[in-house]
Amino acid sequence: MRRIFHLLDEQEVFSDHAGGAISRWAANMLRNGPEIIVCPSYDSSWGFPAERLYVLPKWSWTDPVHPLLYRLPWFLQRPIYLAVFAPLLEKLRPGDILYVHNRPECAAVLATVARQRGFTLMLHMHNSHLIRANRHQKAALRNTPIVFVSEYLRAECQAAWPDHQAPTCVVYNGADDTIFHSGAPRRQSPPEIIFTGRLIPIKGVHILVEAMRLLESRGVQARCTIVGGSGFGNRRKTFYVRKLEAGKCANTTLAGYRTGSAVAELLRDADIYCLPSVWKDPFPLSVLEALATGMPVVASNTGGIPEELAWGGGLMVEPNNPKLLADALESLIQNPGMRERMGAEALVVFKEHFLWSTVRKQYESFLAQLGFSASEQQAAPGKMASQ
Repeated sequence: MRRIFHLLDEQEVFSDHAGGAISRWAANMLRNGPEIIVCPSYDSSWGFPAERLYVLPKWSWTDPVHPLLYRLPWFLQRPIYLAVFAPLLEKLRPGDILYVHNRPECAAVLATVARQRGFTLMLHMHNSHLIRANRHQKAALRNTPIVFVSEYLRAECQAAWPDHQAPTCVVYNGADDTIFHSGAPRRQSPPEIIFTGRLIPIKGVHILVEAMRLLESRGVQARCTIVGGSGFGNRRKTFYVRKLEAGKCANTTLAGYRTGSAVAELLRDADIYCLPSVWKDPFPLSVLEALATGMPVVASNTGGIPEELAWGGGLMVEPNNPKLLADALESLIQNPGMRERMGAEALVVFKEHFLWSTVRKQYESFLAQLGFSASEQQAAPGKMASQ
């Protein structure tokens, strides 16, 4: 029987507590299937059986040197990655699919041996890394099917790489409705705004802090809770986090790192979700999780966010503009009826477009287009988790 191996990146611990967006994607999308997760390490928090997990030896060793590795000349990069992937290549059988997440430089190296070894290679892009591929990597990947998390990412790649010859598709992200769901009607006074995510400059949390300062100066009664750490599972206080703490006003609280059901509880207790990204955010999971709780969203009009809010449920503003952000937040703060209507709309949008079961159908449809049926798979016998 044919199998699908999902290779997570070298930073992506397969964990609900310490993993990132790709770990969450794999856990939710593949939970009820037979696919095998290949990762640098894992814990038991996602509840996957050992036969569906494989810790790739030495994969985590490449994490500290990844910025150097992906910049190496092709003639050096290729043998290094082939050596790292040798144990995985030994496990692959003819007819298998190796589904690489967000590492085009690794996929390019693996593409050079895929035909010889008889497996099919696929690449799933969660951000814009692909547009920095060099000519050797582009040549190697020319016939590799690619999945993108948003039409924005696909269009960006097509503009930078018009001669790619293999099929591409968009498979949106989703949210877990068993954890992220609506609760009791929100009747807080003053209303609470919430941000969840990494506390790094590109997420624009400093813009939200400044917008809250503007609201305070206008006499607008509202609270803001900022949830997150400097990295996934990371409570370390970086210079940026310390600057946020020093610059916030009395209406804003930094609540620290949370994950899973703890984040969902905080979302259900809030009234407005805010994502003030100052980069081209590809398709953030946090927006979908907010929609799933039936909460209106205020977010930057950038990257893939307009696709998430295309059916309603939120307001979008120009990024990197605290005044416009404050104006949008104030419009919802001062209008409870608008918040309620937009929150109800958000819940409908989520249920119609962003359930993981819906996303799974998109994924399986693309596999079928490539001539591979997900129902054909079987998990590898034995304990794949053993190295």
